[in-house]
Amino acid sequence: MGNSSSSGGQSGSSGNQTTGGGSSSGGLGSRIAGASGTHRVHLPLSSLPSPFRSGGSLGLSKSELDARCQPSGLYPSCEWEPKQIRRLIGDGKLAARLKGSDSCISKSDRECPICFMYYSETNTSKCCNATVCTECYLQIKPQKDKHTTCPFCNNPKMAISVQRAMDEDDILKRDEEEQKVIEAAI
Repeated sequence: MGNSSSSGGQSGSSGNQTTGGGSSSGGLGSRIAGASGTHRVHLPLSSLPSPFRSGGSLGLSKSELDARCQPSGLYPSCEWEPKQIRRLIGDGKLAARLKGSDSCISKSDRECPICFMYYSETNTSKCCNATVCTECYLQIKPQKDKHTTCPFCNNPKMAISVQRAMDEDDILKRDEEEQKVIEAAI
């Protein structure tokens, strides 16, 4: 009689729960061990915390994530696996793969110093705070290499993060720096 429970005699009342793999119905399956054996329960993805949804920790819908992960066409090939790129973008660890522009469309656009294209969303190197677009980063750092040398400061362990959006102060500061460079060249 040591198996009685206050939850109305449900078979999953013992508290032993392990998570299994995904199911073909789009949900996450889990096995619950109870007094009468193991039962399989299917949970819809929408009821799970955000890391289990297709949009990663950003909580993007599948169509939004698909749009952010499409190659821009800047380079003819990419050695990275599409699933890994999708995971990094969905988790907010890599900026979206956007088509660049030859000229600055918005005041908050940033120029990638490798391809000289302007982007509304870019990455920044953690070692020297240099801007780099996602397409160029995927070319610089092979997926299988653990460490890559930064092309800007030669740090042997290049790492990146998504750059935050520019506010008015950042835009003003960038414009002042650009003006100083122009004046120094004269």
